[in-house]
Amino acid sequence: MVTDALLRQWNATLPGQSQLGGRLLTAWADPARVYHGVGHLQACLTAWARLGGQHRNEALALWFHDLVHHNQPGIDERASAEVAAVELDAAGLGHREVAEVVRLILATINHRPAADDQAAGRVCDADLAILGAEPRRYLASVAALRAEFCQLTDAEWRATRRRQVETLRARESLFTTRKGRDFWEAAARQNLRQEWGRLSDQGSNGDGSPAP
Repeated sequence: MVTDALLRQWNATLPGQSQLGGRLLTAWADPARVYHGVGHLQACLTAWARLGGQHRNEALALWFHDLVHHNQPGIDERASAEVAAVELDAAGLGHREVAEVVRLILATINHRPAADDQAAGRVCDADLAILGAEPRRYLASVAALRAEFCQLTDAEWRATRRRQVETLRARESLFTTRKGRDFWEAAARQNLRQEWGRLSDQGSNGDGSPAP
């Protein structure tokens, strides 16, 4: 099971804290987390390893970065960082390492770390790696995101998603690290371009008029 594999990874990252790892996985496994669930956590950790991630504070940042998730960007990450600070302090980590984990979590609010901030670059690139997935997996991730916004009508979702895609497409680069750009930039651009086209088609009746 994914959760069993993740718990083994957690125990290797922070030995002696299996109960904390179990609590984190319980939060990530909430059925309402159609996208931001254990699958996303596993994907982030896998992408991070591919980027050459080795430092414990980066792995811990990924474990905590979406721990609190209520579809409130910025607020969720800050709340997650606060939980991380409390839990990791209680686990006996030093002040500097806890502060670095918090800093890395907060970097995922806008995914725009400084070019020379390789630690935050790896964390942010791992979080965005899904953008460069093969098309079928990318589409599945968008559908999962849609399911998390079930309170929105289709028209409201299209407007929300168009803003998200437009913001991403406007970025000079989606990924901070050289490896991230090499691995995922081109595919991510293609996925976003195709999604933009689909959103545009869905928002019209074929004659340019808004869909009802």
